[in-house]
Amino acid sequence: MTQPDGTPDEVLQLRSARAKLERIKTELKEAREEQARIEDKVNDLLAQQREAREERKDAVLAADAAKIPRLTISKEVGMQRSNVYKLLEDGSASDS
Repeated sequence: MTQPDGTPDEVLQLRSARAKLERIKTELKEAREEQARIEDKVNDLLAQQREAREERKDAVLAADAAKIPRLTISKEVGMQRSNVYKLLEDGSASDS
């Protein structure tokens, strides 16, 4: 069957299929670009987290050296005491 303008239905189906695939291709490209932006953001945040943890470690070691009670250090830094003790053990082992 043909359309009033003489275009066969099969050609219209081909055009429709092409348009659908082009839309999907465009959306997929946009999704990949967004994914890359998100991955960059995650990597940046992980780097910031590593830096902040290193700063926290230095602050904990300095507080311990200044004879601040470990319970106070734990509360102020928001860490469990066992983790503070482990950090202090690891920090003093790396200093020796």
